[in-house]
Amino acid sequence: MITHPFKAAGAFLKAFPLVMSKELRVFILVPLLANFVLMGLLYMVAFSYFQSLMDSAMSYLPEWVSFLNWLFYIIFGAIISVLLFYSFSVGVNILAAPFMAFLAEKVEEKETGKVFDEALNASVIVSIIGRSLQRECQKILYFLPRFVLLLLLSFIPIVNVIAPVLLLLFSAWMLSLQYMDYAFDNNKVKFHDMRMALRAKPLLCWTFGGIVMVSLTIPFLNLFMMPIAVVAATLLWISVFRSQHGDYSALLDRTNGTL
Repeated sequence: MITHPFKAAGAFLKAFPLVMSKELRVFILVPLLANFVLMGLLYMVAFSYFQSLMDSAMSYLPEWVSFLNWLFYIIFGAIISVLLFYSFSVGVNILAAPFMAFLAEKVEEKETGKVFDEALNASVIVSIIGRSLQRECQKILYFLPRFVLLLLLSFIPIVNVIAPVLLLLFSAWMLSLQYMDYAFDNNKVKFHDMRMALRAKPLLCWTFGGIVMVSLTIPFLNLFMMPIAVVAATLLWISVFRSQHGDYSALLDRTNGTL
């Protein structure tokens, strides 16, 4: 277990040259375009409505707590930032899901020699989009109650001291869950089974998610972070998780998951 953080870091170091290779370079273009479009839309909406939303929220507070306005601005600003971050992440991932799924496939083929017997055609893309939407819904349903609980902890005295740390760990966990999902899904591992597999290796997941989280704050690098994270996650699937789940996907029809 103590080597897991080094494995996560090593996967990112190996992912950089892989994602820029000739075979995989094309998969950068779609998430990059999706990043530009969604980021522009979200920031325009956020900046145009933030002040009015804050004024509306502050109007419900009693006068005697008006001296704490600055604190509520920070809290509400943090909540809106986190919601925007996850909205942006979910939106980009839904738009780029078919390409990221195929990117994970190509990395696994390149590294292991395994061949997924399917071509990039309309029916396969529709099937992948449908499965991706289903998995995104599962992630949202998993995320929301836990996020609300962490927000509630932020308002409880003494406990609220550790709430930011818990929120950071949870954010790293969700990023790990998000990007590991492509390789697991390609290999027909159910969402619940994937969570159990990742939960057994918390240091690996927190390190992976932490690297993604920090990278997303770095200008320019954050635009390319999605394909890099998918490649790194696929490398971790190959080196850490693949042997635990067998290699049955070659026997399955990927469009419906049946033999």
